[in-house]
Amino acid sequence: MGKPKFKAGKCIIVDYANRELELLESTWAHIVQERGRVYFERLFDKLVATLEKPVAVKKSSKIADVVIYERFFDDFYITNTVLGRAFVNVVVNWKTRKILTAYPSRKRKRGRIIWPRKR
Repeated sequence: MGKPKFKAGKCIIVDYANRELELLESTWAHIVQERGRVYFERLFDKLVATLEKPVAVKKSSKIADVVIYERFFDDFYITNTVLGRAFVNVVVNWKTRKILTAYPSRKRKRGRIIWPRKR
């Protein structure tokens, strides 16, 4: 997928439950500039895949209506190297349907899993 295609300052991404989520151009700029995460410019497809097919969605313990989509990737490359066990986390406000940020992590983050539901 390469880079996001913004129209009127936003890009719409449909998640696993068919929710239309908004990625604002200003939020994307924040994601790729924060802590030297310029590599996300090449890895937009990982962010989209995390929203479309997460392994888990967790409730934020700090902010109401905020959830974290999580997915593991074997091939998360950062400037000619592999990050190892890379989880991509995408933080979304379900009430406003806005993507707030995204970041990689080596370990799964703690949190109450709200999807998939245990049967």
